[in-house]
Amino acid sequence: MRKRLIAAVLPTAVSAIAAVALASPPAVADDSPTWCGSWLSDPARASNQRTVKHTTLNVGDPGQNIMVREGMYGGRWYAWAKLVNGGETDLVALGWVNQSDGEYYNCGSRDGSSGWAQRYYTAGVDDAHAYKVQAKYKHSLVKYGPAVVWR
Repeated sequence: MRKRLIAAVLPTAVSAIAAVALASPPAVADDSPTWCGSWLSDPARASNQRTVKHTTLNVGDPGQNIMVREGMYGGRWYAWAKLVNGGETDLVALGWVNQSDGEYYNCGSRDGSSGWAQRYYTAGVDDAHAYKVQAKYKHSLVKYGPAVVWR
C-alpha cells in the first residue's frame, strides 16, 4: 500500500517542484556573475542586425524599450541588449544562460568591467556560449524583458 501511495504522490510532487522552478524569477542582475567574454565589444560592427523575436519590453515612456538584438560578425552570431530612448541614468544589461554550464550570467559594459551598460547597448555574447537571452533595464527598479531560447 505504501509503495502505491508513494508512486501516486511522487509525480505530483515532482511536477509541483518543476512548476515552481520554472516560475521563479531570474537572478537579480547584480547577483549574477558578470561575464561578457571578449567576443564583440562593439555590436555596431555586426551585419544582418535584427531584434530577437519576443524580447522587446516597454520600460517607461512610449518608445522607451529594451530588447535583445542579434547580428553576425566574423562568421558567428552575437546577441546584445539594447535600450532605445534611454536617459542619462538608465542602465541596460544582457542576461544569458551559458550552454556549457547552464549558469545565468550578466553582460553589461562593453569593456566587461560592469554588469550594466550606460544608456544604449551592451557587449555581444556569441551563439557558441549563449543559450537563452534576456534584456534587463535599471533606473529606480530592475525590469526584465522576456527571456527566450536563442539560436
